Amino acid sequence: MFWWCFQPENPWMMFLPLPLFAFGIGGLFTLMMSMTADVCDLDELKTGSRREGTFGAIYWWMVKFGFAIAGLMSGLILKIVGFDQAVAVQAPEALEGLRLAYILVPISGTLIAMAVMKNYDLTEERAHEVRLQLEAKRGVRAVT
Repeated sequence: MFWWCFQPENPWMMFLPLPLFAFGIGGLFTLMMSMTADVCDLDELKTGSRREGTFGAIYWWMVKFGFAIAGLMSGLILKIVGFDQAVAVQAPEALEGLRLAYILVPISGTLIAMAVMKNYDLTEERAHEVRLQLEAKRGVRAVT
C-alpha cells in the first residue's frame, strides 16, 4: 500500500496504510514479549534459574540497537537516492528512491527476521508442557 498511497499529487492518501502498519508493529511487540516469557520458562526448566531480567535487557538492547541502525541507515538512504535538502522540490528520481526504500528496507528486515526465527520451535502446546513441568517441580499449581 505504501507504493500506491504515497503520491505527491494526493498527500492525504499516505494516511491509509499507516493504521495497518501501526497495528502490525503493536502486534509484533506484543508477540515478542509473549515469546520472551515462554523462553524464560524454558530456560528455567533447563537451568533451574529465573533470568527474566537478562532476557528483557537483551531484548530491549536489541530494540535500541535497531533504532540506532535505522538512524544510521536513514542518512545513507537519503544520500543514495539523491535527496537534496537544499531544494524545495525533490527530483522525481529521489522521490521514487525514497518510496522504494520505504518498501524494500522493511521487506528485507522482515525476511531476515523470518530466516533467523525459522528454527524457533516453542509452540503453544510446548509452552504449556514447560509450564506444567515447572509447576510440578515447584510443587505448586499456578492460577490460570
